[in-house]
Amino acid sequence: MSVPHRDSQPREPIFNSIPLAVLILALAILGAELLRWLVPPLGQFVYEASVLINVPPGTLAPAQPLGPWAPYLLHIFVHFGWLHIIMNLVVLVSAGRLVAGALGQGWRGTAVFLGFFAACSIAGGISQVIADSNSFLTLGGASTGVSGLIAAAGWVRGGQGGMLRLTLPWIAINLLIGLLGIAVPIPIGWAAHIGGAIAGAGLFPLALYLARR
Repeated sequence: MSVPHRDSQPREPIFNSIPLAVLILALAILGAELLRWLVPPLGQFVYEASVLINVPPGTLAPAQPLGPWAPYLLHIFVHFGWLHIIMNLVVLVSAGRLVAGALGQGWRGTAVFLGFFAACSIAGGISQVIADSNSFLTLGGASTGVSGLIAAAGWVRGGQGGMLRLTLPWIAINLLIGLLGIAVPIPIGWAAHIGGAIAGAGLFPLALYLARR
């Protein structure tokens, strides 16, 4: 007869096990999506201010409330459906816990983590705009920054070799998506993922230095 085991030590609440920087990002991303559902006028403002838009040369881009540059970062708060946001949040929490743990959970580590995520997000946005410079583009989603976390998690788990083992397959997958998209349009920001991953691979050693100095 089996006897159920009861741990005498109380389990730590799940939110306590998530580093502050990761929790801040996850709640902000989730909150922005909930606004679109619960307060449509405010949600529409968030969407128009945050989505990254590129138009072909000679075409007038629509005006955005915070201007054309803010979306290079703010696009991480726009998602196209709950599946999109859930996938990004799952990777954000899983990879982010590793990265935030390496950077430290004090104020410095939290600030460096958020700055690192922002830099990867901006790099991803720039990469997608360059790749689609002659076409109409709307880009949203935290996967630009999340791609940087994938590379950083590789650094944490296995140094440079670990980073390459995670980053190169991710880049290869997205290159394949980009090539397939030449024949059949695929609504995935493959260049944004690559740009975010490359930024994460290159910037994480600097982030680690800044967090620990």
